[in-house]
Amino acid sequence: MLPRFLKRLAARFTGSTPPPETPATGGAKTPALKKGDVLAYRSDEAWRAVWVLEVDPWPDGTSVAHCLSYQPLDQKPTVESLKHAEVLIWHSPIDADGVSRGSELIGNRQPAEDDLIGFAEYLRLTDFPRYLELMGQDGHEIVREANAHYLRGNELCEQGRKQEGIAEYDAAVELFPLFFEAIDNRAFTRMELGDFQGALEDFEQSLQVNPDGEAAFFSKGECLMRLGQLAAAESTFKEGRERFPGKKALFDEFLERVRAQQRSGSK
Repeated sequence: MLPRFLKRLAARFTGSTPPPETPATGGAKTPALKKGDVLAYRSDEAWRAVWVLEVDPWPDGTSVAHCLSYQPLDQKPTVESLKHAEVLIWHSPIDADGVSRGSELIGNRQPAEDDLIGFAEYLRLTDFPRYLELMGQDGHEIVREANAHYLRGNELCEQGRKQEGIAEYDAAVELFPLFFEAIDNRAFTRMELGDFQGALEDFEQSLQVNPDGEAAFFSKGECLMRLGQLAAAESTFKEGRERFPGKKALFDEFLERVRAQQRSGSK
């Protein structure tokens, strides 16, 4: 099993996942932002400031700024005064032109590692190879350690120690957020314990990592059915029989079960 994880991680290193928010285009051109730029804005009798932690260019010539935002200030900030200011949001990906518009550049200060905690967490969940690069961590070692937690979780669940197994799956996913097998096993274990809401959240997380997860998609529908969310379950099973034709009979069977519950008014 471990070689599969290593191959998947290696494949991820060949490309970078773009931020989820597509930058807006058009409008007046503004000076290009640089990493470390500190910008101030005057609005509603208060001053606001953002610090550009990184700038990622897009193929169309636009870019996204990864920003740290400060709480509103009574006086115009300086680069020095912001060292002691309260942080409002540790990280937001924003269209670079939008950040620049209406702002005043008050200086430039390169962020230290402690300043990047929000950006690092964002990368950990959206671009794991880049996160490893930023943090200077060994990807293969991270995956090996995550796999050890995963296998231990399997052992504990087989012994009936399901809550301990869930804790091991938690540790595996915390180390390696792309580990959808660990997310799935955590979800199945929660289903066995009757925690269908927790399992549903896990299956949705798994499908974000691996959208083609057949078992996760079907089980999402089953959780919705068990929770009495019959309209959502019906929609999931209908979509599933189209997306996974090899399991059409199974999706059809559960689709009929949901419709039977809807007709009877039971959950």
